[in-house]
Amino acid sequence: MPAGTPTEEPSDSQRAARTDDADEYCGDLVAGYDEDGPTAYECGAPVRHTTTGYRCARGHAYTYAVHREAEGWDYASDPVEAGLLARAGVLGVRPGDSRPWL
Repeated sequence: MPAGTPTEEPSDSQRAARTDDADEYCGDLVAGYDEDGPTAYECGAPVRHTTTGYRCARGHAYTYAVHREAEGWDYASDPVEAGLLARAGVLGVRPGDSRPWL
């Protein structure tokens, strides 16, 4: 996992300082089923901000671009995009689990 991928929970003081994020909900798409069969829906779990991004109560996380750039990595949706990032000297990682594309 790239350095800087948020794994920490915010401290009590950060939670108290960020009461405004209590009304934010995770928009990551999750696979599921409805009466018509396979579908995707938004996660909807509460979001908490960290010093480098945010994470939801179900474990989805996002790191802000300024931190990704400083650490030399970025999200890549597929191996082709990861290859293009590699040409620029940037490590491409999978958005869902932050593992590098090989």
